[in-house]
Amino acid sequence: MTDDHSFLPASLANPEKREELILYLQELAAEDPEELWHNEREQGLMPSIDQIFHFFFDDNDFDERAIGESLLDTEEAKTIDEVKALLDAMLVDLPKGEDAAFVSHHLWPRLRTRAQAAQSAFEART
Repeated sequence: MTDDHSFLPASLANPEKREELILYLQELAAEDPEELWHNEREQGLMPSIDQIFHFFFDDNDFDERAIGESLLDTEEAKTIDEVKALLDAMLVDLPKGEDAAFVSHHLWPRLRTRAQAAQSAFEART
């Protein structure tokens, strides 16, 4: 039997990726992410729902292969998979949707709740 909690965050191969993941979860968990994104744009950054999709689907998998890299165990992989499944379902409905369309999508409250839970769980273990 393996110990799924054998990795400490400091022992992760890519703890910076984990920190970035937590920041994206914070965006998804925010009460008003559009305001957050607007404020970041004023600072010269380019945040948006597109960046979130790019991070979760293009740049990273966050599946079991990420255990030891940026995730601590299979439970964390499952947690991120749940967030990604909701994002994916929204993308099916809104393949070219703008930020406002995603934030007003009927699945957004559920996504926000999952992201809040994931953020809290990840921060507690970091």
